[in-house]
Amino acid sequence: MSSSISRPKCQVGEVRSAQALGACSWLRDDTQSMAMNDAERETIGLCIAVEALNDIANKALLELRSVSSLPGEAEVYFHTRVHQELFLARLLDFSKESGNQSITGVNGSCLDVVDAACATRSFDDNGRVSVLADAVAAFRDWLNQSTTLEIWIPTLEIEAKVTLPRSELVFIMGNHVKHNLARLSGVSRRVGALLRNHGYSVQDEQVPLALDDIREHLQENYFVYYGSWLAELINNLRWGIQDYLAPVFSQSYSKVAGDPYRYEYKYPSAIGDTLAREWFWRLMNLVRAKPFLERFAGAHYLKKGASIEKK
Repeated sequence: MSSSISRPKCQVGEVRSAQALGACSWLRDDTQSMAMNDAERETIGLCIAVEALNDIANKALLELRSVSSLPGEAEVYFHTRVHQELFLARLLDFSKESGNQSITGVNGSCLDVVDAACATRSFDDNGRVSVLADAVAAFRDWLNQSTTLEIWIPTLEIEAKVTLPRSELVFIMGNHVKHNLARLSGVSRRVGALLRNHGYSVQDEQVPLALDDIREHLQENYFVYYGSWLAELINNLRWGIQDYLAPVFSQSYSKVAGDPYRYEYKYPSAIGDTLAREWFWRLMNLVRAKPFLERFAGAHYLKKGASIEKK
């Protein structure tokens, strides 16, 4: 960034036009970040979460096909196997991987950040945050639900029957599509421990050879079946944030008189920190752009159980 660029300074309640908003500073020390109030930290966290959700729920990765006999329900089809892998890798990042607490104020994943926003609810209007809280709870319920799988692992010559949380399947699959075998030692150890805990004699050094067998079951069966439901849950989170922030967007946004292409935002009184205002502007632009997918419900018959699941 050129040092010759000067930035207009805004006081509380002041507005800034889109043309005046240039590149922002992305880093600050922990002391400065900790000085932010709840509303400012919530703004930053929600902005990061919305961008992460947009990277998962979008038409570049998947296609929604309405079920003609069931109005409002849809099936999700990934364009290619690679698009499905990207969806799963980003799903893992959103739900499991921890971010920088000094940025968001939350020591946890993007899902934890959204959950924290439901608690601080700095922009709530007449309880609208409840829709977002319900979406968070529904996604957590899906992840925490235990399932029993029966899968044939030819490399190990094992017909395995194992019970584990769905979140662990997301962890295994999301890491598998992101990393080569040399980076999957942690996944291998967890899979080995899982099999041994279910009574199978397996050495850790054998497991990397069998990971592709497991991937095939998960990628070509389990996550094909549950892709529609997962996309629905992620889309509900994105729309939950959209609905939650709609009032503050309406209060902040205005067009610049005499120029049909310019607009500006009035900052809420709680957003006084200079960097937090940059994030607020960015967040409001995401609300202005709206979610990439329309609201939909995954087909109900794709929520009963994949063929490798056993009761």
